[in-house]
Amino acid sequence: MAEQPNDSSADWRRQRRGRGSRPPEAVAQEAVAQDGEIADDSQAELVASRTLFSFLEPVLNVIGSFNAPVVVAGIVALAVGIPLAVFISSLRPYGFIIIGFGVVLLGVIGLIYLSSVTAAFISRTGRYGVNSLIMLGAFMGIIIVINLISFTNNTRIDTTATQQFSLATNTKNLLKELDQPVRAIAFYIEDRAVVEQEQLIRRAKVEDTLSEFSNRSGKFTYEFIDPEIDPEIARNYGVRLLESIVIEGESGQFDIVQPTDQFYTKLEQDLYTSILVSTGREQRKVYFLTGHGERNINGSAGDGYASIREGLERDNYRAANIRWNPGDTDIRVPDDAALLVIAGPSGELPEAHLAALDDYLQGINADGTDRREGGRMIFLAEPDTPKSFRDFLLAWGVLVEEGYILDADGSVPGNPQTLRVGRYNPEAPPEIVFPRGVPLDVSFMPGVASIQPLADQSGGRLPIPLARSSPNSYLIDDVNRTEPITEPAEQADPAGLFFPAIYVQAVGPVGSPPLTVQPADNQISGIVVFGDSDFISNSFVNRGSGAAMFLNSANFLLGDFSLVSIRDRQQVFREFNLDQNEFKFVRFSSWFFLPILMGLVAGFVWWVRR
Repeated sequence: MAEQPNDSSADWRRQRRGRGSRPPEAVAQEAVAQDGEIADDSQAELVASRTLFSFLEPVLNVIGSFNAPVVVAGIVALAVGIPLAVFISSLRPYGFIIIGFGVVLLGVIGLIYLSSVTAAFISRTGRYGVNSLIMLGAFMGIIIVINLISFTNNTRIDTTATQQFSLATNTKNLLKELDQPVRAIAFYIEDRAVVEQEQLIRRAKVEDTLSEFSNRSGKFTYEFIDPEIDPEIARNYGVRLLESIVIEGESGQFDIVQPTDQFYTKLEQDLYTSILVSTGREQRKVYFLTGHGERNINGSAGDGYASIREGLERDNYRAANIRWNPGDTDIRVPDDAALLVIAGPSGELPEAHLAALDDYLQGINADGTDRREGGRMIFLAEPDTPKSFRDFLLAWGVLVEEGYILDADGSVPGNPQTLRVGRYNPEAPPEIVFPRGVPLDVSFMPGVASIQPLADQSGGRLPIPLARSSPNSYLIDDVNRTEPITEPAEQADPAGLFFPAIYVQAVGPVGSPPLTVQPADNQISGIVVFGDSDFISNSFVNRGSGAAMFLNSANFLLGDFSLVSIRDRQQVFREFNLDQNEFKFVRFSSWFFLPILMGLVAGFVWWVRR
């Protein structure tokens, strides 16, 4: 009997057929068991292979659910942070923080919806949007480049009738040629509620003018400071009056500008002069007259003026001699003379020289033309000043009396011929005797003459004593006598108050017609007369405050002296006068012209594209 075949045959095809002949239920149960085992293995494998992103996914899903508010917050953060970082230097760190916050918010939303963002860019609509963004970026870039070019190469046009916002050609050239930084500090009260209307008008003019200077040169800067809020800054510059403007150069040299009149008509030329002085480009010239036995500014002996000359040079003035010989007739004070000093003349004054001095103080040249500025003079007299010089001063309202002042209460003990000058007039110009609000110390004047102003009813002269003696003073006519004569009365020395120094503002000599109109600037002269010429000599210059009083007088007289003449441009109020019909036309055309024009353009476009 033959044996039955073995099911474990090596023929794999037969084995497959054999397996395929099993019942379907068995096959299904086996498949389910295998799938279960695979699922268990896959779950274990998935748990073991989870990434960090899978853990963050729930958080990102929560954030993504608020996508609109987050995007808006990010845009707002960028809109706020960028201006802070670009325009406000003090808040720049906070601006960068806000910008970073906005970038993080937008970046998180972009990562959550990365596929949507990518699809939006690569889709047809997205490509159009990207092209639009590129075009917009290119347009903005062109606008930025044009603005940068225009900022560095700008042109300003003054359309006012009087060119009130334009500077003179000389001023433009000066600002263009500045080789060092120049700073202007204007001292004005910031609380405009307590300021008068005229001061507000002058401040507006100052601000407009300084702005014009700044626009013309990147090296010129300015600022306004309230002296009531920052009094220390004002004191450092010696500013005592409101509306003063300090012009300071790189070296620390500065000059002070103050209003010359109600409308500040000389503002531009005063600023021009102060820039020249503060930068050291030009100096005001102080001339000392010689040829009549005056003091020598180069003399180093005890009676010389070398020390006071050095003091003038330290104040940035240029001191020089001007010599008029007795026989000279074709003479005049130089045009560039800011101040003329006549110090202790001992010779007589010829007629031609007298005429030249009168012309100088009257503000006219020898040919009758007007000088640019009025005359400014310091005269240092003596009890024995020659008669011709006395007559010259008398013609301008100043009497130099013979003899010296002996003050029983104020002369130097043991040396009664030397007067201690310390009783300063509180009504005198404070720049001379009360600099920075503090009175000068005592000055020593040996053998000082009495200076008396003449009474004047014409209003052409305004004399102001700078100092006085005590009431217990005498005028001694003999310089060798030190004891006053008190009786008999007809032989007694004059007693009372005497003035060793005086300031006079004059418009013409004595006998000029009374003033009926405001005089021109070149007609107003300033004269300071001292009754002694020794107190600023080398022997006395360092004793007391004599040198300070002389230099303060020079600074006061030269304070408003300009090195250039620039015509002021008045602000003119121009009205647009219309009758009733013209007014209606302007009003209704402004209402309807543009809308009608836009409607016509829209209609034309529709007609072309219909």
